[in-house]
Amino acid sequence: MEQNALEVYSRNSGPHSIIHHLREDGLIPGVLYGHNQGTQLIQLNEKEFNQQLKFFGKSSVFYVTINQEKIPVKINEVQRDNIDKKIIHVDLQRVEMNKPVDMEVPIQFFGKSIGEQNGGLIQQQLRSVELRGLPASIPNSIQLNISELDIGDAILVRDIYVPEGLQINHEPDSVVMKIIAPKLVEEALTEEPKDEPKIVNAKDGRGIDAAK
Repeated sequence: MEQNALEVYSRNSGPHSIIHHLREDGLIPGVLYGHNQGTQLIQLNEKEFNQQLKFFGKSSVFYVTINQEKIPVKINEVQRDNIDKKIIHVDLQRVEMNKPVDMEVPIQFFGKSIGEQNGGLIQQQLRSVELRGLPASIPNSIQLNISELDIGDAILVRDIYVPEGLQINHEPDSVVMKIIAPKLVEEALTEEPKDEPKIVNAKDGRGIDAAK
């Protein structure tokens, strides 16, 4: 999908009450920095930024326009309200399209594994990996086909294919996911609790202390 530049606007520093009014007006406060330039206070349209996240995620490089300048950026941090989970602040970093960057990319699975059809369950241990490469080469997500995996099979980081020019910054032997037997899951869920100490005789005044 073609990405349109997201319009952002400069804003002035102010007290928390001004920031609160920005959010009431459907705007998100943020900062823009990088390229050896000073930190710039910005504000974004909440609806447009949420659409950007929905279609491209947090791992993509996209363009913003500010003061008629078109700038490639990446998202460094998104802060959300603890209660309603709405975005309350965004950190954007300028990137140079001809220089490598490090970006955290989510891992997604597709296909119905043989192991699941035989009653097994997916145990995912890594939900993302960091990729290094030119911004335009880094995908929004890593798609892994698990349809041929049976119970006991696993995917390691070294099994992930990435195009030439990209590097995975992660331990190659780390487990991304594995298909585990249903018996192992049942044992973990039905493990019996340890026996509680018995009360010897509550009437003799010793009670629980006597059971130690």
